[in-house]
Amino acid sequence: MIKFSIFGFPIHIHWFFWLNTALLSGYLDASSPKQLQALLIWVVAVLVSIIIHELGHTFMMRHYGAQAHIVLYALGGLAIPDRGFRRGQDIVISLAGPLVQIAIGFAAKFLLQHSTGDAWWIQLFLSQFIFVSIFWGVFNLLPIFPLDGGHVMNSFLGPSFYKITMWTGAILAAVVGAYLFTRTQSIFNLLLFGMLAWQNVQRANGEQPPQFMRPD
Repeated sequence: MIKFSIFGFPIHIHWFFWLNTALLSGYLDASSPKQLQALLIWVVAVLVSIIIHELGHTFMMRHYGAQAHIVLYALGGLAIPDRGFRRGQDIVISLAGPLVQIAIGFAAKFLLQHSTGDAWWIQLFLSQFIFVSIFWGVFNLLPIFPLDGGHVMNSFLGPSFYKITMWTGAILAAVVGAYLFTRTQSIFNLLLFGMLAWQNVQRANGEQPPQFMRPD
């Protein structure tokens, strides 16, 4: 596990994060130097975008008086505070990550549109960073636990409706996964949303997902 700090926030990166990021790249059959560079650029773009996302959470946690650290694991990133928050604070914290990520993505899009003569790898990094930041930021707003939208829904409805939140996430994950599979034929997307649906069903039944799917 790689460990370092940014702005005083400890960051831990699990090896599963690198594996999943590579699987999403589309460059697993890379053989030429340029293809290998493209794979590396993709990994860096994802890493930077997700760290920005998690910093959105942790800075807001710090604003509310908590210390926090960041873990990047199999299914993305997680900002972990040293204490809990009130319901309204929790909603703001959950929204801060994807909204900051999306905003930075649009700023990068503006930069790309007004840049001229940049090296190919800079253009590729910016285009991939924009895709990850905007698309994944919006994706994170879906009410599917443990995505940020799922956290918002869980905080908004409260513990009395926990099972409703989990079953909503399970059904939505299954529907989105099936829809994306019909459009892209991507087995990985089907497995990803299948795992999310399975997690939500397990949580609705009072169980915990397997350890490899959690940032333990």
